[in-house]
Amino acid sequence: MTRKIAVLTLLTLTPALARAQAPAKPPIVKKGPAPVTSSGDGQQMFMSYCAPCHGRTGKGDGPAAPALTPKPSDLTQMTKKHGGTLSQKDLEDKMNGIAASPAHGSTDMPVWGPMFRQMTGSDQLRIYNLKKYIDTLQAP
Repeated sequence: MTRKIAVLTLLTLTPALARAQAPAKPPIVKKGPAPVTSSGDGQQMFMSYCAPCHGRTGKGDGPAAPALTPKPSDLTQMTKKHGGTLSQKDLEDKMNGIAASPAHGSTDMPVWGPMFRQMTGSDQLRIYNLKKYIDTLQAP
């Protein structure tokens, strides 16, 4: 009887142990067209375009972050990294790929400026309102 229990236990645990030993699959970033958002709503744009990588609070911990190399930057530190202020031009240059980090412009981290120009509404208004929202995320 104990032999039967031992065999049944072994047969039951073997598949679970095999799965536990298998190497984890690397995370994959799902790609698709960017949703169109209101050019007047910085928070909505952030949640749609930035949060998947940078996280809802901008700390670089979005759901896609584990699949990215280099990791998304902590947007809450932008003003600190720019001497205490982040100008509209600094953000615009990043979004247009002029002052891009190594991740910007790759297939995982798109350059948003050209995409914004293809959407309805002013691309300048989009960047302005997105910056205003990012300003609210800045660490003291």
